[in-house]
Amino acid sequence: MFALLFSTELAAQRNVHLKIVITDSAQAISLKKGQAKLFSSKEEAIGAAQNLLLSYLKAGYLAASIDSLIVDSLHVRALFHVGDIYQNIRLRKGNLDKYLMNEVGFREKSYRDKTFRYEEILKLSEKLIGYCENNGYPFASFALDSVAIGDDRVEAAIHFEKHHKITVDSIVMKGNGKISRGYIYNYIGIKPGRLYDESQVERIDSRLRELAFGNEVKPSEVLFTEDKARVYIYLDKKKASRFYGVLGVLPNNRTTGKVLINGELKLSLLNAFGHGEFIDLDWRSISKGTQDLKINLAYPYLFGTPFGINYKFILFKKDTSYLTVEHNVGVQYFFSGQNYVKAFADIYSSRLLSSTGFETMTVLPDFADVRANLFGAEINIEKYNYKPNPTRGHAIYFSAAAGVKKISRNDAIQAALYDSIALKSTQVKMVFNGSVYVPMFKKTTLLMNSDNGYLINHSLFDNELFRFGGLRSLRGFDEESLRASYFSTLLVELRYLFERNSFFAVFFNGAYYEKRTQKSFVHDTPYGFGAGAAFDTKIGMFSIYYALGSEFSQAISFKQGKIHFGFTNTF
Repeated sequence: MFALLFSTELAAQRNVHLKIVITDSAQAISLKKGQAKLFSSKEEAIGAAQNLLLSYLKAGYLAASIDSLIVDSLHVRALFHVGDIYQNIRLRKGNLDKYLMNEVGFREKSYRDKTFRYEEILKLSEKLIGYCENNGYPFASFALDSVAIGDDRVEAAIHFEKHHKITVDSIVMKGNGKISRGYIYNYIGIKPGRLYDESQVERIDSRLRELAFGNEVKPSEVLFTEDKARVYIYLDKKKASRFYGVLGVLPNNRTTGKVLINGELKLSLLNAFGHGEFIDLDWRSISKGTQDLKINLAYPYLFGTPFGINYKFILFKKDTSYLTVEHNVGVQYFFSGQNYVKAFADIYSSRLLSSTGFETMTVLPDFADVRANLFGAEINIEKYNYKPNPTRGHAIYFSAAAGVKKISRNDAIQAALYDSIALKSTQVKMVFNGSVYVPMFKKTTLLMNSDNGYLINHSLFDNELFRFGGLRSLRGFDEESLRASYFSTLLVELRYLFERNSFFAVFFNGAYYEKRTQKSFVHDTPYGFGAGAAFDTKIGMFSIYYALGSEFSQAISFKQGKIHFGFTNTF
């Protein structure tokens, strides 16, 4: 018999001494370096003894055990029996049924006359218990039965008990959060009457933290009765709806010495009626006579299913030139948070508002009466550590659609001019947006964002093209002043956060685009750079950006600088 003594001394603190006594002659396995430096409590000392026992078992000392623990206020004495090491094992299925064997991939021959590995037995038990925990049996247990020990071999049979079958009785919501039960059931993936699933229960807290309009007060809890489980979640209301305004002060390129003032108003209502619904209204006055209106409505988890409906309406009026109207109707399938896939139909039409002077034209004008019916799919994935002002996280959006486009003849234009183009053709539209926030230092974050669009058709007109440029897509340029059949932008912004919702920033953004229409082909690599800041106040967040831009290799001009003011109020 010999003993290993571990002790610690710490000023102004009572210390617990762990004494391990090995009662046979087997070679001892010492505690890992640093594991026994301090034992500030009896529980810590007992844990160290249990870890030592696990080390013996992993090394093949199957008969190892703690025969007794003697505990007082300052000492823990553990008597160990180690026994012999066993190199081979033969494991039989025991009472394990064929269904469970198939689910976890257990085969007796895989455990026959093989070198003993305790980790393999542990992994098998974890597979069996994990499968049962996620399928209604959270109290399943695994043990070895009929153990026979030879010279260097162990034979044993599995003894597995499922115990009580548990179903979810109810989900109890505590707190002042105004959220419908149907929404919560689908959002966390747990519904009354279903079998208990431990994996879903473990994800509750992380999913609630992603909820934009709810704030988790404390971790969720589960209360078990004989055959039921009751889940408690604690949610308070969190401000998520937003009012956003932007004022742009831009040089008037047509009138020297004067400026243009444009603006934007955006109202986003999230969970206003307690069903997780989303209502978004976005109006912009881009330039004199040019306005843009977008409406986005989404209702998730329709009739208690993971499916929701989505409707988007877009109206764009270009002075007296043309009017574009777009309807997008889709069905969404929701995952966690704001992640979803969607199938949609997109009905697009653009018509000329004035045809004055078209009678004498010898070529088709830049605009045309166009209608397109497209069908497609989109996916949205986002994960941020703090959505209002992230320092870490990413978001990806991708949409692809295809369908038939039709060009209508305008009575004011000579019919022969349409002979050179196809009045009915196939059109493809793809959009990709991606952003990532990377923490650089303690208070510094790097934002990288890319917006991309690709429109494929042989007879494109200006009023069909993508519109980009401005604060959201390419700073240093007028709002939506650039037209493209293909474009790709990149924004790199370095932010220094002096408060959670306040920062200073410097940025560079650039783009490559192609404008390919039935009349011409143009391409360019515009770029812009500048600085900005955002300030969180009691009434909302104010932001200001100053940007300079260049296109077609023109020199940077401070007279053409763009100033953008913004205001966001969350309620």
